[in-house]
Amino acid sequence: MNISAIDPITSAWNHMVRILFKPFEIKKWFVLGFCAFLAQCGESGGSGGSGWPNSNSTTSFDEGKAWVEANFSLVLTILISGIILAILVGLLVSWLSSRGKFMLLDGIVKNRGAIKEPWSEYKTEGNSLFLFSIVIGLLFLLTFSLIAGISVLIAMPDIQSETFGGAGITAIVVGGSLMLLFGLTGIALSAFVKILMVPTMYLKRVRAIEGWKIAWNQLLKGHLGSFILLILMMFLLGLGAGVVAMFALCATCCIGALPYISSVLLLPITVFFVCYALCYIQQFGGDWTFFKNICRFCHYNMEGLEEGHSCPECGK
Repeated sequence: MNISAIDPITSAWNHMVRILFKPFEIKKWFVLGFCAFLAQCGESGGSGGSGWPNSNSTTSFDEGKAWVEANFSLVLTILISGIILAILVGLLVSWLSSRGKFMLLDGIVKNRGAIKEPWSEYKTEGNSLFLFSIVIGLLFLLTFSLIAGISVLIAMPDIQSETFGGAGITAIVVGGSLMLLFGLTGIALSAFVKILMVPTMYLKRVRAIEGWKIAWNQLLKGHLGSFILLILMMFLLGLGAGVVAMFALCATCCIGALPYISSVLLLPITVFFVCYALCYIQQFGGDWTFFKNICRFCHYNMEGLEEGHSCPECGK
């Protein structure tokens, strides 16, 4: 079976145009944009700056240190409460993102703007993906801590002697190599889950573990090369999409960068990449068809026409 990472690009583009512009419905844009906003929750984050204390801040630092020592129980309570709150918010965001991914898939595959129906219909799959994400996140945290611990142990002789020598260099080399491998593994796993596993769960109506097994055995095994090429093509297309997104955000005086508004404004990009993944998977045969009743030549919606009827749009 010849699986191409290039051929689905044209089909993905045509599906995006059909879904968003034939016809153009502003209501569907806002609904699909909301689904995209949920699906992308937690996938990007901002960063903030901090200032360094100057030479005149020693007194203030000492006063602050004294206050912390005098109110240690209060500070500890606030710190623990903040950590718990951050964890709860993170879990909420991950749960919404897991449910949103299936809502977005449903809207794209069925060419509709709906929230209530897919939210309820794919509850089981969304919750299963959420739990799966928690387990994977904990495993990655454990692995990261293990790599950091190994690096510290290797560098311990230099740390104890307060010097930088062979042990420190070895720790950097070993830790850096392991971190690089760790990062590449994370990227590959994220791509596999997002591109292959989640669509498998949606189409086959299975939970995360079963979706993993099916996607691994039927979509990845024996086609690793084409999947790697698919990831590279998505990266290259993503660079171009990033330039378009930048111009779009600048054209709106950065109003388009606001949460949710950006999801609506950049919806064509989101829909294209989802369709790209789905069109790639559809090459694996009839059991992997997402877009049904669609002319494979011009992507005209042939729903309602008798089987075997030629396309009224292109005549094929």
